[in-house]
Amino acid sequence: MIFPQAYWLGPAGWLHIFYFGIVIPAMVALGRRRIVVGSTPLPPRLAHFKSTAIQLTMFGAVSLAVARVQRVELFPTEGVHLLRGLLAGVAAYAAAVALMRPRWRRAVEQRLPAIHFFTPENRAERAWWVAVSALAGVSEEITWRGVQTALLVALTGSLPVAALLSALSFGAAHMIQGWKSAALIVLFGLGFQVVVWASGSLYVAMGVHFAYDLTAGFAYGRLARELGYAGRTAEPAETPARS
Repeated sequence: MIFPQAYWLGPAGWLHIFYFGIVIPAMVALGRRRIVVGSTPLPPRLAHFKSTAIQLTMFGAVSLAVARVQRVELFPTEGVHLLRGLLAGVAAYAAAVALMRPRWRRAVEQRLPAIHFFTPENRAERAWWVAVSALAGVSEEITWRGVQTALLVALTGSLPVAALLSALSFGAAHMIQGWKSAALIVLFGLGFQVVVWASGSLYVAMGVHFAYDLTAGFAYGRLARELGYAGRTAEPAETPARS
């Protein structure tokens, strides 16, 4: 079973490809440029977490609606290999954390301002970070590993090409963290796609995505307390990836 898969492209499918493949990355790149030149002040962290939660909810709702119109089966009941998927998921999570742990510390030591977006510092912020991480795990997997990949399979006729294109747009959608981190997130996207392939569903990839984002945010928070990070003190460069 090839999962996910669409067999045709209608207007809703084309709109999804265009919006999540081009519009969202372009908007994120523009937002990063404004932060780099200092023309946009960093928003209050709690307000940012709340707006991100709303945005992720909207992404998921739009993608579910497109999946219904395009008849993309996101949650199959057959062909699911839970044990194989769990093994792939644990491996993907462990590899991502091992790769990123030193980069998290360096980012805090260098006082990169973009860390502001991923560093919960108090109880309310940590609670909202849990919500954001959960919504990112569910919504972004539905959007990029589920619907976007399925539509790109219909467009290109190739699952590997579709997975690569989807991962590229996924990385570009996280450009706020910098080019190097966006490139790493492309690799994360491909890794999540392998988990989807191994398990035959989105469920395990959602769990891995949630666990990684949760780990990254709490690690940033702990390092910020230990190293005295206090916001915009240097020009932003590269922020280690939070997918």
